Amino acid sequence: MLCLGGAIDWSEVRAWVQLGLATIGGTIALLAFFQNIRQRRVDNALKLVTLFKGSLEDSDIECWRQLFYKASEPAGAKPGHFVDIVDNNHQQRSIGEYFSEGAPDNYAVSRLTESLEVVCHQVISKAADGRTVYYELAQLIHTLADWLQSVPSPTQGKSLLEYSFTNIHAFDKKYRQRRFEWPSRVWAYVE
Repeated sequence: MLCLGGAIDWSEVRAWVQLGLATIGGTIALLAFFQNIRQRRVDNALKLVTLFKGSLEDSDIECWRQLFYKASEPAGAKPGHFVDIVDNNHQQRSIGEYFSEGAPDNYAVSRLTESLEVVCHQVISKAADGRTVYYELAQLIHTLADWLQSVPSPTQGKSLLEYSFTNIHAFDKKYRQRRFEWPSRVWAYVE
């Protein structure tokens, strides 16, 4: 930095200042880039939730809610089953009926599950923000995952969740531990 005669070499000082400014500018650019990616994921998540809600028929959520009540422990349902009242007789029936031909709800729960599969795929592939989707749809996803986990699939040794709804399964595995940390919207209460 000092020359032989004790004078300052200003070209070297200028080079160091340029390096410092370039480093600061690069750091700010990287931070802005990553913040932009995060905001884009949040925007994508909000659009997905809107598309999810728009893709359902008016009665689909209500059908899910009715099954939620019938499949709850207070209703007397065993895991993977719902209570059907026929002639004052409480019958335990498999939730798998909602995913087979002639579903009792005209395929509403199945349609809802298939739409959630697409939303979960976007979160797992990091195209959408998981926390935003979790806030809006966590109860639906976790409930469906619980139900589908106890329904056998056509393949030996796998549940319907693992066989047909792999993205819901991955989302549920990744975010289930957040139940008590992150807020989420409540779609139905069990009384």
